[in-house]
Amino acid sequence: MWAKAVWKLVTMSVLLVAHLNQCRAEKEITVDPPRDLQIMDPGRLGQLHVHWALPPSLENVTDCSVRFQLQYFDHEEERWRVVRTVRLSYSIQFDLEKDIRVRVQTMLRGPCTGGARELQSLPAELHLQPPITGPPDSKIEGLSCIFYQKEYMDCTWTRGRGNPPYAKYHLYFWHEGMEQAAECPEYLHSHGRRHGCRFPGDTLLEFTEFNVCVNGSSSGPQLRPAYFTMQLQNHVKPAAIDGLSLEPLPGGGVCLEWVPPKGKIPEDCLEFEVESVPEGKVGPMLRNVTRELSLTVPDQDLCGGPCFRVRSRVHQFCSDDSFWSEWSHTHCLPESPDCLHTHTEAVILCATAIVIIMLFSLAMCWLIYRKIMKSRKKDILL
Repeated sequence: MWAKAVWKLVTMSVLLVAHLNQCRAEKEITVDPPRDLQIMDPGRLGQLHVHWALPPSLENVTDCSVRFQLQYFDHEEERWRVVRTVRLSYSIQFDLEKDIRVRVQTMLRGPCTGGARELQSLPAELHLQPPITGPPDSKIEGLSCIFYQKEYMDCTWTRGRGNPPYAKYHLYFWHEGMEQAAECPEYLHSHGRRHGCRFPGDTLLEFTEFNVCVNGSSSGPQLRPAYFTMQLQNHVKPAAIDGLSLEPLPGGGVCLEWVPPKGKIPEDCLEFEVESVPEGKVGPMLRNVTRELSLTVPDQDLCGGPCFRVRSRVHQFCSDDSFWSEWSHTHCLPESPDCLHTHTEAVILCATAIVIIMLFSLAMCWLIYRKIMKSRKKDILL
């Protein structure tokens, strides 16, 4: 019995020493961070390439797997984003008007680490400040883009408050379908000055980053450039609906039917808003959103001659955002003959009542007048 206890104690001691040696060995193993961390700008208006190299200590390692953890700061969401990859480069979309912060770590796993645990190196970091050119109020104040029927897109901007009136603007754009950035194919003018750009449909690509830079030139100080990144499918505006019909229902109410707008937008990506306004009244009486091409409005008072109009937009399952189309022409139901007969009877009844009241009032006035005259005659005789 004592022999078993001694043997068990010896076994536990050996295991403990082996564990301590393993922990000491793991503590002594270190991983070097990546080297030659660089950020390269290929001229794609914000899409930058982050490059790094394998540390020399891992160039001949074959019994371990090596990967890298890339982190970059997202100013829009105010947080660090994490990407893990086995490659030595990665492309990231940055806002060139803000500072760029990147860090990369080496991650090692396998027998060379002394166990199955994955080891991480210290990060290699890079922090770049944007170049400051021109005063802050020389930058355009905003860019508004509308993708009409997915056939062409107009982008317009507002001149910076600090810009001289004679400044000349230039717009450049890039997306993944282009080898390099290009200038606006057709500028829009207002009072002889550029204030926007029109893009034909063959220059556009959906579901990818569409990068835009608007800068300017003047004889005075240099103007500060403005950078924008967007997804074109979120800027679609359908054409107005041009086929609305109304049909009164025998049991009351009205059935509306319409034809979807023409263009390249799939019908199953559209939703429709129906607005009903009683004739002669101000403000909407009813608004209903549907994805069907018809709508039944129950218990509608057809004697009021209700009017309807419809518009459309791309719904949330085909884009994150969109623009409502213009309203269709307003269509009104004519008043039915029964309504006209009812209105005529009401007018006759009102007129008859007014005449009776007037005759009764005249009769009462005549009686009162006679009483007054009789009283005066008696007073005169006395």
